[in-house]
Amino acid sequence: MPGVALLTAGSSAFAANKPLTCWYNEHADFASADDAGPDAVVGEVKKADSGDKAYSYTISARDGTACPVQLPLSSLTAVTVALVRQDEGSCTNENVTDNGSVPLGGSVTIARATEESSTAGIRLVGMSPNTNYRISLKCVRGLGSVRTDADGNGGRTVDFPIGSAGSTYAFEIAPEGDAAAGKLQSLPIKK
Repeated sequence: MPGVALLTAGSSAFAANKPLTCWYNEHADFASADDAGPDAVVGEVKKADSGDKAYSYTISARDGTACPVQLPLSSLTAVTVALVRQDEGSCTNENVTDNGSVPLGGSVTIARATEESSTAGIRLVGMSPNTNYRISLKCVRGLGSVRTDADGNGGRTVDFPIGSAGSTYAFEIAPEGDAAAGKLQSLPIKK
């Protein structure tokens, strides 16, 4: 992709977050990412054109690997946060940061599904291949699991009741068996 510097999750290069436009086809499947234009609004979901650029969603991230695998087309806004490779965090992960030098393992995108529930789109990148990971709304409940493919990538959406999350909440993604140094912590998410 011209104009986009993609970094793998384990890359030693440091990159700062910047506005990116994630592009989706008419079925809401991720197609590509590029630098966002000067008028782009982070968090905005828009109908754009057709083909592989039917919908756009603007995020602030290091690179296109943070773009959700699928886009919730019923939403006009969403929030995407990084999944940081870190074994422990508090219930709201206020000690988890993305300063550009920590290794990432994917992202979580939150979109409001109904008045009572939200959808979390989990995207894993460069993790252990062919591994099941448990998805948890921290200190609240388990939400299911996601399995990586032979390249260590995976994606899944899960719904959760809005009322079960506090004003600030977080996610933990952990391999089955709690393998050492394999957990991911989301950055804190504010309602």
